[in-house]
Amino acid sequence: MTTRSDSQSRRRPETEKPRFSAIRLIYIREMKDQLRDRRTLFTIALLPIMLYPLVGTLLLQIAQFTREHKTSICLIGSEHIQSAPPLVRDGSFVEPYSELANNLELQVRGMESLEENDTFASATERWIQDGTYDAVIIFPPEISADSDRSDEPIASIKLLYNVASDESQIALNRVTAILAKWKENWVSETLAASGIDTEQLEPFELQDIDLAPERTREAAFWSKMLPFIMLVWAMTGAFYPAIDLVAGEKERGTLETLLCSPALRSEIVWGKLGAVASFSMLTAVLNAGSMLVTSAFVFQQIGIAGSTVGAPPVVPMLWLFVALVPLSCLFSALALAVAAMARSSKEGQYYLMPLMMVTLPLVMLPMLPGMNLTAGTSLIPVTGMFLLVRSLVEGQFTEALLHLPMVFGMTAACLWLAVTWAKRQFENEAVLFGGQDQWEFSMWVRHLWRDRQPVATIPQAYACGAIILVALFFGRLAASGAPNDLAGLTKMIISPQLGLILAPALLMSVMLTTSIRTSLRIRLPHKLSIPMAIGLGISLHPIYLTLGKWIEYTYPVSEEAQRAMLPFVEQVASIQWQYVVFLMAFIPAICEELAFRGFIFAGLVRQGGRLRAVLVTALLFGISHGFLQQSIAASCMGVLLGWIALRTGSVLPCILLHFTNNALSVSLSRIADLNLPAFQLILTNTEQGPVYQPLWFLACMGMTILFVFYFAVLRSPVDESNLVEYFPQQDKLPDTTNAEAG
Repeated sequence: MTTRSDSQSRRRPETEKPRFSAIRLIYIREMKDQLRDRRTLFTIALLPIMLYPLVGTLLLQIAQFTREHKTSICLIGSEHIQSAPPLVRDGSFVEPYSELANNLELQVRGMESLEENDTFASATERWIQDGTYDAVIIFPPEISADSDRSDEPIASIKLLYNVASDESQIALNRVTAILAKWKENWVSETLAASGIDTEQLEPFELQDIDLAPERTREAAFWSKMLPFIMLVWAMTGAFYPAIDLVAGEKERGTLETLLCSPALRSEIVWGKLGAVASFSMLTAVLNAGSMLVTSAFVFQQIGIAGSTVGAPPVVPMLWLFVALVPLSCLFSALALAVAAMARSSKEGQYYLMPLMMVTLPLVMLPMLPGMNLTAGTSLIPVTGMFLLVRSLVEGQFTEALLHLPMVFGMTAACLWLAVTWAKRQFENEAVLFGGQDQWEFSMWVRHLWRDRQPVATIPQAYACGAIILVALFFGRLAASGAPNDLAGLTKMIISPQLGLILAPALLMSVMLTTSIRTSLRIRLPHKLSIPMAIGLGISLHPIYLTLGKWIEYTYPVSEEAQRAMLPFVEQVASIQWQYVVFLMAFIPAICEELAFRGFIFAGLVRQGGRLRAVLVTALLFGISHGFLQQSIAASCMGVLLGWIALRTGSVLPCILLHFTNNALSVSLSRIADLNLPAFQLILTNTEQGPVYQPLWFLACMGMTILFVFYFAVLRSPVDESNLVEYFPQQDKLPDTTNAEAG
């Protein structure tokens, strides 16, 4: 009998290139298995074909019910309408108001119709609440006053309705239109009787002319709605096959057999990814096609959105397939990676729902008013592809071609990261087969202290990042206005840094790890790393400022945000330089680096997660900043800081680089104001503030390349990715202080 270890010994090394023939066999196997499942066929084929016609039938029924529904109106005090134009006669509205009173039942009542011991106010209120009438109109006695009313108050006509009743709101809209038309005729007759030409009230007539091409007008509605529907169904079509192909096979016991086969893990991933992506695209196409056919008839019947909505143009809508292929692959890779962590199909559904909630805002963002394809929006994952397709559908080919490289570049990068993540999940035995025992809270709490390790685990690192971001969110909401003195500024900066960023990392380091020094990555790096980090911070600062200006150009800062930041900027400029450097450079460098490149990085870099540690900590570091522009710049800087943390094996160079960059940012204007000859070769004052001289900028670029090359050839004195394997029983690392670079 062949054991699993024997099968693994005959496996080809993962360094070999994946074979297309093996990927095709796995793809065919997964497609056949899914097509044999009646639930899959129902979800992919039958449901979209049946769903939209049923929804269309329901909409037609609702529209017909709405049009035929009659509302009841009670009019009180009609006898007071004497000097005004006639409104009612013989219990109905007169011309031209009768055209607006379709499906409206009018009943004229007087005060004598009230019941005994019943007041006027209580009677009308009871009529509305018990549904006797949908609306009540009350004309006061002063409505019959003469036209010369300059010294008398304006008459007030009361309209009673119930906002909780749909029928009452329909009646409100109809009655409001009738009274507005009556008021207009009344004013016209009054002015005419006074000898005033009513045409003078309208000196011109506005004619709006739409110059958009006919194809653009036809596609305006569908270019926003249809991609949203297709992408939502593409996500839905990817989620459930991914659960069945991974978590379902775990339950059936067939996944281990497949993993023990001669096929590479990458071949298995590509085969399963192809099957999931096929179902994702098929679901999206069938749903979009069924919706197009159904809506073409339904919208014409109920007249939704006016005459601009008709049958969608078929040829422009073919551009949707440009976005469907890469986005379906992206959703499929994400779903496959998340499903690999689930032990059962039920658990996989719990994992995939948060993934959908995170992705859905990126799909809904392009539907917001004023959201167009720009250099900034083209770099947003999923959103940029959505806007690109909308531009192609609307015939804006020049704009689409201009942003095409950025959109596909960002989509390709996201797809590569998602596929890499999925491959890592399938290569990790702990993810595929670990944690089969039931989880109990009490046992988990006991093991937190007993099973402590030198550094945080991966879940603990993610938990620390989540705690920091949530704490910062509520901390910003609870923060008051801008400070008006040094004490207020100090509290505003130090409180979130120490209490919301550093404190969670320190507490988790004390409680969950055996060594604070190791878990925070406080170890001396190579002796040249310290001055090199400071030099890199100085040479990189001009490039960092240029990046910030490009970000502000791509994502302009709103006037409201500038006004909100102005008091803070003025307060910072009014205090002494050493306090500014301490508060805005030293404190953030210590707190943020110990948290992000210290505790969180040490946990995420485990189990070969070098790329994960660099990117995730950079993303968390960027989100922790308040404004979007700051977050983007901080994320870019976070990638460099994470890479240096990986090369040096220590958080200390990151602290120094972070401090140098922040210190230069808050000191640049003060240095330029000194007007020293030495600094004039480096800085110059402009209307927008101090900027670096071109020669110094070029020199900094050269020095930056040299510093980066130094860190590129540097080797960490300890392999943090395999820390637990190397030191399973020790509470702290051996002394690596004097280790030399490789």
